[in-house]
Amino acid sequence: MLIGIFNRSESRKNLIFATLKLIMKNWTFKKLNTVIGWVIFAMAFITYLLTIEPNFSFWDTGEYISSAIKLEVTHAPGAALFQLLGAVAAFFALGDVTKYSLVINAMSALFSAFTILFLFWTITHLVRRLLNKEFEEITTHQEISILFAGAVGALAFTFSDTFWYSAVEGEVYSMASMFIALIVWLITKWENEYNQPDSERWIILIFFTIGLSVGVHMMAMLAIPAVCFIYYARNYQFTWKNFFWANAITLVILAIVFKGIFPVIMTVFGKMEIFFVNGIGLPFHSGTIVAFLLMIALCYFGIQYARKSGKRIYQTIMLSVVYMMIGFSCWMVIPIRAIANPPMNLNNPDNAIGMLDYYNREQYGDWPTIYGQNYTAYLDANGIQKNADGSFKTTKQGDIYEKDEKTGTYRKVGERTNYVYADEHVGFLPRMFNEDRNVMSNYISMYGAPDFSFNYSNPDIADNPEAMKIFDELRNKYEEGTIRVDDYLDVRPYDLLRVQKPSLAQNLDYFFTFQNGYYFLRYLMWNFAGRQNDLEGNMENTHGNWISGFSFIDDARLGSQADMPAKFKNASTVKFFFLPLILGLIGFFFQLNRDFGRFYAILSLFILTSVGIIFYTGVKPFEPRERDYAMVGSFYAFAIWIGLGAAAILWYLQSKIKSNTVNIIAGMLLLGIPFMMGFQNYTPHDRSQRYAAYDYAYSVLKSLPENNILFVYGDNDTYPVWGIQETEGFRSDVKVVNFTLLSTPWNIDQVKRRTYEAMPVPGALTHEEYRDGTNDQIVVMDAESLDRFIKGQIQQGAPESIFEPFKKYIAQDSMTVKEAINFIKTKSPEKDEVLKMLFGDSRYERFNFIPVSKLIIPVNKENAIKSGAVKASDLPNMVDHITIDYQRSTMFKNNLILLDMLAHFDWKRTMNFSNGGIYDSENVFYLDDYLQFDGFTYRLVPIKTPVRKDGEIGRVDAESLYQTVKNFRWGNFKNTDVHFDETSTSNIISYRNSVGRAAEALALSGQKQKALEILDLASKEIPVSKYNDARSLASIAYAYIVAGEEKKGLDLADQLKKEIFVEFDYYSALPSEQQRFVSRQMRTKTMEYSLVVAAVTDAYEKSGQKDKAYNYLVKSLEPVDKRFNDFVKNLEQMGKEKAFRETDKVQRITPFYSYLFDIMTPYDSTFAKEKEDQITKAIMRVAQ
Repeated sequence: MLIGIFNRSESRKNLIFATLKLIMKNWTFKKLNTVIGWVIFAMAFITYLLTIEPNFSFWDTGEYISSAIKLEVTHAPGAALFQLLGAVAAFFALGDVTKYSLVINAMSALFSAFTILFLFWTITHLVRRLLNKEFEEITTHQEISILFAGAVGALAFTFSDTFWYSAVEGEVYSMASMFIALIVWLITKWENEYNQPDSERWIILIFFTIGLSVGVHMMAMLAIPAVCFIYYARNYQFTWKNFFWANAITLVILAIVFKGIFPVIMTVFGKMEIFFVNGIGLPFHSGTIVAFLLMIALCYFGIQYARKSGKRIYQTIMLSVVYMMIGFSCWMVIPIRAIANPPMNLNNPDNAIGMLDYYNREQYGDWPTIYGQNYTAYLDANGIQKNADGSFKTTKQGDIYEKDEKTGTYRKVGERTNYVYADEHVGFLPRMFNEDRNVMSNYISMYGAPDFSFNYSNPDIADNPEAMKIFDELRNKYEEGTIRVDDYLDVRPYDLLRVQKPSLAQNLDYFFTFQNGYYFLRYLMWNFAGRQNDLEGNMENTHGNWISGFSFIDDARLGSQADMPAKFKNASTVKFFFLPLILGLIGFFFQLNRDFGRFYAILSLFILTSVGIIFYTGVKPFEPRERDYAMVGSFYAFAIWIGLGAAAILWYLQSKIKSNTVNIIAGMLLLGIPFMMGFQNYTPHDRSQRYAAYDYAYSVLKSLPENNILFVYGDNDTYPVWGIQETEGFRSDVKVVNFTLLSTPWNIDQVKRRTYEAMPVPGALTHEEYRDGTNDQIVVMDAESLDRFIKGQIQQGAPESIFEPFKKYIAQDSMTVKEAINFIKTKSPEKDEVLKMLFGDSRYERFNFIPVSKLIIPVNKENAIKSGAVKASDLPNMVDHITIDYQRSTMFKNNLILLDMLAHFDWKRTMNFSNGGIYDSENVFYLDDYLQFDGFTYRLVPIKTPVRKDGEIGRVDAESLYQTVKNFRWGNFKNTDVHFDETSTSNIISYRNSVGRAAEALALSGQKQKALEILDLASKEIPVSKYNDARSLASIAYAYIVAGEEKKGLDLADQLKKEIFVEFDYYSALPSEQQRFVSRQMRTKTMEYSLVVAAVTDAYEKSGQKDKAYNYLVKSLEPVDKRFNDFVKNLEQMGKEKAFRETDKVQRITPFYSYLFDIMTPYDSTFAKEKEDQITKAIMRVAQ
């Protein structure tokens, strides 16, 4: 029987091979190449269609999908072609608004499949060029190698992590990748016909494609050098001289396209617009029209000149430039739509001047690349040069204009400037340059703190003993390695230190080890060696590292992977055993040795789309999300080498075994490598059942009262909400205000107009009062600082009469919010003089001040009830007014507009704040004590609820929150077969916190059955077995106990504590050299443990069971005591000298005690002191 089965199996194999041989015999190679390419395309397209997200996902997809459906304006520098093609794709939704996101995602899948098609044909072309043969000269042996090589390389990229991620969502990176692949493939088409009289048409088409690609992403321009070097390889025999010139000319062409043609066109249009409107007095856009006509004339005369010259090279150059500009003209959709002023109109680039800023991404600022400042310029008081009046010295980079509809001109409202940095902090290749506090902190933690010396040149401190004492303390911290960025910033105002900039060697170390090592190399290895998980990595042992699958390699680098807690091993863990990487390296050297010219072309693409992007953008540690998608072009180039590596192996076999059958078998075995990648990567990239972003947006909007104003703060609480409003029209009555964008005049204009059913935000400030250069910054003075300022100015000789209008506020120290707005709007000679004293004569008009820090919001109780802010039953709890203690000395434009809203909304509309910004009181105008928790948002209410001791903010309306929870859509987390990435699961905390707080309020009001109902609902919708984060589950454990299900609560708490110690013990067992970047995780575990313990003790306390709370707390100390006792025993076995050196490691355990002591204090005030004494004595006994 077995023999029969074997024979039948052999027969099937023989039939397959016979069929393949017959096809190869009867079909030309060109036909085979075409058909198999489309088969690979179909495989990729089907795979991506099966795994696309059914709606928008997090990050920018909500924005891009909305912009495509309704041709709106995205963030700079825009995606005009993506929007136009998306608008066409939207017709396939057949009017079903719930399918708009799906068809845009499918569009990305389609373009991704075309990327694979062009990649296949590019690989087969490059393999064929290694043979130096045309299509008709290929033998059957060679056909097998070439076609399998194309399939292996193309499918390896199809199933690679980074590309697959972008292929299944409505973002620009799939289309940008397609343009890279198309541009490279088009130059291979030229190469096939390079000796034909009309072959230049391919070059012209390439430049037209480049122009189009700018309408998606500028990344595709980085394929230009690959085009140039393939052109060089085809036309010239290699010599070092012509190779040098090829590089020089290529760089010139790239510079002309990237920094020449497009920016010059935009600049000329902007300058001519200003000249014709401001200079001559013509209407808006007249300069743009003249510039457009001039451009057409120049193109016409350029083509005419090239034709008359009779030189084909001139004609090719002119036609290439013209067609590139024609492709670039797709950008016209951006100002056209901006003029229409759609609901989403970011930056409002409705004229040539605005388009120039939009193209240049002016909103993101400038940063150094080859030469410039280091981050230490922001730590040293003298890091930025100063003018005589003490203000920072700047250099003008350009003018800022604003369209003035009243005068019909462009008004200059400011200047774009850069700081002038001190020479001591400027240098070559400043890789560490960012001034953000957190980024500087990361520089210091990774590469050491900058050295410094005492600033004896400052006469105010040179002989000051107190200053020297502070310096010595800082010096000790520096020597111990404990100094932090805040230490530098705290003494910066006193000009105490002369800080040394990082050396060139340190900058290069950062560039090579972190920017290219940890970022790019890790991403490359993710795709072609293996990935530990998809958790965002900050250099920890457990988050987002590359792995190989070989334990002896992975364990040596990262610690035991087998012992790693289960939470770090999920569906996103993949192991490729270096196979794709090895194939790529084989292909790299194979092409290098056989075809240097084309190898150099692919190498240029690989370098520019990896190291080049990193160098130009100056990657920071650590970004808000992994940035591997930005380097997808380099992975595309590496996939070409994977295909060439497969060809190398097959050619080697051909040279040893002259058998087509063996070659086909080998090709199929090599195909197993990309299919292995596909099988492993399928589940983590299958988004077909993910609804996290869509359900989050639905749940947020569903919970809001009618005609609400919702403040959001970041990408992930903004774009999903915009997405569902724009695509489906859901809750279009809600005015969504991005608090960050609210600092820009164009966005303020937009929130002050109606969009769909959403009314404008209330306010009295006019555009003139918040435009650029007006009220850019408001100084907020309390009574003490106002009094001190006035006395100081009078002592310096200022007339006392100037301050008479303001002295009353020293005693008054408060005003209503409406009075504050009126004060800001009011102009007077006395106020101007005060502003000149604060800001100087040249800048005072840009600023303003408020002479009080306490701002009062009157409460219209009747309106508050009518608007739905509170219920009528809450009337006895309502306050007559809210007093805000504004704690910062400066108010920026976004809070000025919020102040204006608070002054004029009169409680006729409700205001909610997304929990994405609640972490900072300034984001909610210091209204923390007047909020109501509504699930994913906090509502402004006229009821005072102080922040709880556990940090929870806002009151809870039990019944309202219960209904909100019942209306939640849960993202399909209950389907444990679906893999959700870290971003998608980040909202689980909010879901569970909503349930926990609702259940607590229900239970305490006697509605325990309802409390248990929603607790069980949450456990069903978000299974604890898969999502067991202590931060989100502590509130659930607490609520179960309060609701009367003590056992459920305790079992959950015990499970959490056990898992916390599993993870903590894993970190503790790591060798010391591998613990460098897990200290934060270890501290987090100690905090989480106390969080769980506090949840249980608080629950018992709420239930009136104080003894149980104390007993549980004492019991929770036992596992900590055990680890401490084990630590002491280990010290005893070391001997005194070694034990003394190891005693510092007790600090890994003592945070457990510190947190638990805080919980214990209300129960036993002496416990902490007694325990600390025991710990100290135990350590001293074994170490001294």
